[in-house]
Amino acid sequence: MSEHTIKTSDGRTITYRERGPGDVLALLEFGPDSPSPAWVEYALMVCSVEAIDGVPAMRPKSRVQLEQLANQIGNTGITALSDVLFGADGADIAAAESTAAKN
Repeated sequence: MSEHTIKTSDGRTITYRERGPGDVLALLEFGPDSPSPAWVEYALMVCSVEAIDGVPAMRPKSRVQLEQLANQIGNTGITALSDVLFGADGADIAAAESTAAKN
């Protein structure tokens, strides 16, 4: 799977790569007992990051490392990734899915 690079609104560069089925299985090892589809998608998005401003990102092997990487990516990085991976209305779709799941 090839690498892609995006720019965040605050000028940072994020390099990411699409993750596959094996990555999903790895996430399930340290995720919640019954992860929601939204959690899996969000975690896969975070794990897709290969580098931030040219500095290689760690590959999370625990929930704490996943949270640390998400914090490194930051809000602007998460927004940029979400827009490119899920479309500009990705947040609205995720909110609708979450609401539907609760009902």
